[in-house]
Amino acid sequence: MEITRKSCLFASRGLLLLGCLLFATAFISSTLYAFYIIASPFYAAGAITAAILVMLTAAYGINQIRSKIWFTLGLIFTAFAARLVWVLWIDTPPASDFLFMYNAASSAAVGDFSFNDTEYFLAWVYQMGFTMYEALIISLFNEPMLILKLINVCVSTITVWVVYKAASSVFNERSGRIAGFAYALYIPNIMMCSVLSNQHFSTMFFMTGCLAAVAKRWQTSRSQWLVIGLCFGLGQLFRPIGGIFIAGLAVYLLLCHLLPQFSRRKLLVSVSKLTGVIAVFYAIQLLVSSLFMQAGYTEYPLSNREPYWKFMVGLNTATDGKWSLEDGKYVLQFKLGEERDAAELAVVKERLQDKAAVAALFARKFVFFWGAKDDAAMWSLGEMNLPAIQVSAERIEGASYAVMSLFGVLALIALLRRRTVSRSTLFLVLLLGYAAIHLAIEIQARYRLDIMPAFIILQSYGVYWLLQRVRKIQLFKARTI
Repeated sequence: MEITRKSCLFASRGLLLLGCLLFATAFISSTLYAFYIIASPFYAAGAITAAILVMLTAAYGINQIRSKIWFTLGLIFTAFAARLVWVLWIDTPPASDFLFMYNAASSAAVGDFSFNDTEYFLAWVYQMGFTMYEALIISLFNEPMLILKLINVCVSTITVWVVYKAASSVFNERSGRIAGFAYALYIPNIMMCSVLSNQHFSTMFFMTGCLAAVAKRWQTSRSQWLVIGLCFGLGQLFRPIGGIFIAGLAVYLLLCHLLPQFSRRKLLVSVSKLTGVIAVFYAIQLLVSSLFMQAGYTEYPLSNREPYWKFMVGLNTATDGKWSLEDGKYVLQFKLGEERDAAELAVVKERLQDKAAVAALFARKFVFFWGAKDDAAMWSLGEMNLPAIQVSAERIEGASYAVMSLFGVLALIALLRRRTVSRSTLFLVLLLGYAAIHLAIEIQARYRLDIMPAFIILQSYGVYWLLQRVRKIQLFKARTI
């Protein structure tokens, strides 16, 4: 028993050290980038200092609200209002993949499914989930573009509440309020509400599943595994990253439930829960795939029929693992299926041969993915010809992200000092797992948005911890005077 507890603590501390490395990398690289985009070192330092003061002041202020109900109402109103104002002000047109899916949804709404023969939907059938959701809205409303964006506002606001409750569950009410407030005013999330992205729904569902996993009221509930599996399964229909969350849940169950007080009963319960989650998760995929195929929406299950593409692009040293036009042209020579899979796998193997180059690529990708500016301003404002607003948004986001990264470092250092295994381990494992998989696959700064709730939940404890230290210092001084 003692051996398993020590092993659990050792593993937890190892994860915390890796998390410190991630947050420290994000802080250093994002700070350097903030200095670059703001141009003046003096103004950049001032912006970061101001962001620290605003975060601490806001955190102190919101935690003076005694009523949880009034705080929750204020949080929801703030999150909803900020997103609604942005959507009504910025009329972002669909672009890139989002345009493909919207056009396909418009066709599906009138019964035309010829888009299924296009290269895009033949390769990435999983995009049908979000496309058919858009098709439903288009068929029901006269102004579907606005309705879709208003739904984004509502879904994003729900996610703010989920972040607040999740942080409250794994830390405390004060940390939860800090996390909820930070996510409510997180600029990229606000700006992306005017973009017809599939990330809004997937983030809400995946994070709700995580909340069910960590919330105390669910720990003894027999339906916990059903709720988690349902949420993860629905999230997968919108964005195929469910495997990361299932793997994260497995590690969390191992470190936080099984190993601390190992017993055969706990082993049976943990395995049963995880099995139940996986069963529900795949049942949803199978059910929706079958319904879509029987209805004639698609010929294939909701899956990725080009599994090596993301790895092929992600291992391209010439583009630092970002999307490559040359790679795209190359693979189109080969027929989708076994022929293209073989060609892409050959390129992957070739790019893995130079171990030194691969290691250097991983380092560059890690720094870029966690330290570069978020792409939300580009996606939301790129077609709007509003350069002044875009630059201002990028500068504010850069300074605030650097500060959150700093608080993330403080949070994990504080958790290291506690010498216990926190339920926040789930979000740390998810963050590290997400970082690890993106070392090998294609990266875009936009993909960071999927895991930012976990990032913000963890950093919230750093803000809380620092405020507690300041309070103790003030009390000490008051007693000595």
